[in-house]
Amino acid sequence: MALHAFAYVSTAREGLDVPELDALLADATLFNRMAGVTGVLMFDGSRFLQYIEGPRDGVASVHARILNARRHGSINELAAGELQARWFPRWTMANCMVEPGVLDSIVAAPWHGFDSGPPSCSHGFALLLRAWTGGHGELEPAAVSLGS
Repeated sequence: MALHAFAYVSTAREGLDVPELDALLADATLFNRMAGVTGVLMFDGSRFLQYIEGPRDGVASVHARILNARRHGSINELAAGELQARWFPRWTMANCMVEPGVLDSIVAAPWHGFDSGPPSCSHGFALLLRAWTGGHGELEPAAVSLGS
């Protein structure tokens, strides 16, 4: 089965509060699990960066849901494409708060899809992976919820 991935950055709706963030995460986790999609969500207080991966139809259904969500806008696709293997096989929606500068550096880097081998350090996806591996190459334990 071919795997696909999608990454985007968006702007949170003004006034988005902690209970709404918690509800967003709970809903997304359930939906992603049913769609067979895994991935990560980063939030800097005003912007989201999300990466999702899974079967083509699962990614397409999550993508459509993202485009119709009312908790964010100004969705900017960073990359979309095929994968050889999942990068986040156990996380239906891992999430973390990040500093705006960290998100800026990931978003500003060139995005050229999702390599099956170790991506170059200047590639946006490589920076996203580094944010989740702590620089030592192994995935960190699942993150604490954004809002809680």
